[in-house]
Amino acid sequence: MPKVVGGLMALLALGASMIAQVDPVTCLQRAMVALIIGGFLTQLWYVFFTVRVQTAESEIPKQEIDATVEQAA
Repeated sequence: MPKVVGGLMALLALGASMIAQVDPVTCLQRAMVALIIGGFLTQLWYVFFTVRVQTAESEIPKQEIDATVEQAA
């Protein structure tokens, strides 16, 4: 997924630079920077949000087990 988001950002930067009639070398540099930043920010997104989701999912069965044990007693 980070490659897809980075690639989309690179295409947008490349297209915007071409529409603004910037020289080709600068267009490619902007696209490369957008690709790197897009990949990095997507990885950062995964780090913050998937860890929290996995933690919340792992706590649910434990609470259900505790409730079942209390009902049985």
